[in-house]
Amino acid sequence: MPGHHSAGAPRWSVRPRTAAPAPGAPTAVQSLHDELAKIERRLEDVICQGREAFTEGSDSYDRATVAVLRLAALCEDPSRYAPHLTVITLDERRGIVTTRNIASHSGCGAMGTGIFWRTVTERLPEVIARIRAASES
Repeated sequence: MPGHHSAGAPRWSVRPRTAAPAPGAPTAVQSLHDELAKIERRLEDVICQGREAFTEGSDSYDRATVAVLRLAALCEDPSRYAPHLTVITLDERRGIVTTRNIASHSGCGAMGTGIFWRTVTERLPEVIARIRAASES
């Protein structure tokens, strides 16, 4: 019976990634560029909406949070993107992950809206530009 699971039977299981990409799958660089473009679009939206609109719970704040979440995820997948992320310093990686943790768990009030605003409108675009340049060379 579809959707029926007996008691104690796992509904899903974690499977390791396969070593080889599927035929026609995008390369790591293509995937990285696609992800960077998604992050950049969110950051551009945040910047266009302006500082006044950047409050916790706003569309602008939510877009910034998702951008930080996605960038942190790239930094935490060293097997796939490591060669292209060497331009990010260890301190920057820690900052990205810490910002993600604060934004997603505590809200920008825990770090100050001004700090979060400067991070997503000044620091992250510069970091993304370095990653893109390094992956293109």
